[in-house]
Amino acid sequence: MANGKEKNVLQVYGFPIWLYPIFILVIILFAVCTEWDPEFGEDTVTTVGSNHIRKAVENNWKSGNVGYAMYMDAAAMCVMGFGFLYTFSKYYVWGGVGMNFFITGFCFLWVNVAKAFVNAIFEGEFEKTKINLGEMVSGCYITAAVLISFGAFYGFTSPAQIILVCIIEPFMMLINEHVVLDYIHVKDAGGSLVVHCFGAYFGIGVAFGMWVKARDLPEAHRTTTYFSDMGAMIGTVVLWMFWPSFNGATFYNDVTLQGRIVMNTYLAICASCATAFATSTLANKGKMEMLEIQNATLAGGVIIGMICPYAIEPWTAVLIGGLGGIISCLGYSKYHPFLENLGVTDSAAVQMLHGIPGWLGAICAAFACLAENDNYMYSYETQWTTTADHPRKKVQQFGYVILAIVCTLLISIISGVITGVLAKQPCCPRVNKKDMLIDHDFWHIHDEGTDPRLKSTNYDHNVVMSNPGTGMKVMDVATKA
Repeated sequence: MANGKEKNVLQVYGFPIWLYPIFILVIILFAVCTEWDPEFGEDTVTTVGSNHIRKAVENNWKSGNVGYAMYMDAAAMCVMGFGFLYTFSKYYVWGGVGMNFFITGFCFLWVNVAKAFVNAIFEGEFEKTKINLGEMVSGCYITAAVLISFGAFYGFTSPAQIILVCIIEPFMMLINEHVVLDYIHVKDAGGSLVVHCFGAYFGIGVAFGMWVKARDLPEAHRTTTYFSDMGAMIGTVVLWMFWPSFNGATFYNDVTLQGRIVMNTYLAICASCATAFATSTLANKGKMEMLEIQNATLAGGVIIGMICPYAIEPWTAVLIGGLGGIISCLGYSKYHPFLENLGVTDSAAVQMLHGIPGWLGAICAAFACLAENDNYMYSYETQWTTTADHPRKKVQQFGYVILAIVCTLLISIISGVITGVLAKQPCCPRVNKKDMLIDHDFWHIHDEGTDPRLKSTNYDHNVVMSNPGTGMKVMDVATKA
């Protein structure tokens, strides 16, 4: 087993060596790039004679609790939902939930700096990010993309490498978002494309750039247990409950539209829950596979994301969500093992929950643009598929949505691969193959039974565990010496 004496200083203390200078830089850049939104963080004070009178600011989205509930739902998805979902691995439980927590906290800060720089690139002038609840919600979306990416390289990246991803990915996601929304003129209400699809393929790109093959991950380390799967299922339930808020949180200025988004998401994610259970039973010869249930039940919230503001009929939302559950479940059961045999690394199979349902959701929106214009929410003229000052025919808008898909895939994969190559450099501590998907190298854990590198023969046990890499069952039998 690797220990501190066998490592150099960078390997042992790489996390603080990377983090402290970067954190100092964040503080400096925060001072340069951010300021309070006047409607949120500044008092209105009038002077009457020698008295200074403070005027109360009325409660609205930017300044008060109107948007805080929706923000908390989105933040809970990031911290609790993804956090618990990433506890499925038997030997990487602390790493999954702990690094998820770190990514959330760091990215919530860093995204405000990234916004100022990216906006300056596209707007041609520098303007500070105005801190308010709206910016906090958009920060949740950007952070969610990084958390999705984390699932692709889950278990074989060091904390220092994760910091590198946290620095680069928000910039690239914001650049892609500007290209899709402001240049191609395709809107993505729930982030099917710019959040879920981008995050999934950026993470897969990072794994490819690091040149970690699926077969490099020790098979014995990829097992789950009855209880680690139960923890992951808690994450699934949290995500499932709050997904409608995630899709609709930013639409504070249109109560009708926000209500439609919430209801369409609710219908779609209920449908994916139902079809995922049935499809898992069908795909696994009469028994459900927990990995598929943990993830495919959520696919409706992803696939409905771009089309959820449209005035579609309720049955349409149910149909789209149900298809999302079926496709995602079959992806976990059949397609993911096939990709791993080809060498594609995706530890938590995020492509099956976020990647494929993400671009499929965009395709659904593309076909909706072809619908008759008597339903104004289908029309390309609406604010959600706006072409402001760029009038287009319906077929043209269909093509531009497809172009948005292609651009997102290209930007996410290419930038992910470059990030992965950078993460392989000697300045970044790396995880040895034999230490992948193990907590012990980065956490003080006093239970040696959680380290598979120590072959214990003190007990008889006969445990059936589920393998997150293949969806198959692994029998771990140890006998007393």
